[in-house]
Amino acid sequence: MSYAMPDPRRQNVFLDSCAFDPKNEPEAGASLEIFEGSRNDRIGALTIAHSTLKEVEHPNTPDWVKRESLTMIRSLEVGLTPQERKNQEQILDVLAGNGGRDKMRQDATHVFEASKYGGAYFITTDERILKNRSELGRICSAVVVKPTEFLGILAKYEVADAGSPEPPT
Repeated sequence: MSYAMPDPRRQNVFLDSCAFDPKNEPEAGASLEIFEGSRNDRIGALTIAHSTLKEVEHPNTPDWVKRESLTMIRSLEVGLTPQERKNQEQILDVLAGNGGRDKMRQDATHVFEASKYGGAYFITTDERILKNRSELGRICSAVVVKPTEFLGILAKYEVADAGSPEPPT
């Protein structure tokens, strides 16, 4: 039995700010397609966690992303329950490994926020997050993917709806 990936057309989809890094092709092009897909309802609610806003201001982030991201923030900084704090710390443990926890704290918060607020997907090009996605999947509900991988999952659902006998996996 195989695991069916969540339908990205009916789920919250969280973006990491680095997914729009214009130097990273083909991922930057895929991110643009995802952004356009959110405008025409091809995918679910495209969201940027409040914790990502500071990173969106990075000089490499295109101006249009900076403008549009303000309308995509659908989470707030709130107090955490003891279990939520534990989950966030577990995510930080995975991402930091034996390295500095302070450097990874913000990324851990982004992944945690995606999971906390019902994000089925967390789209990123951050290699450290991607490298640890299997372990992160045991801690949080958000599936960590690159933009191109997300589009591949979306395409499988679109093909299935068009009458393909193959269920998306």
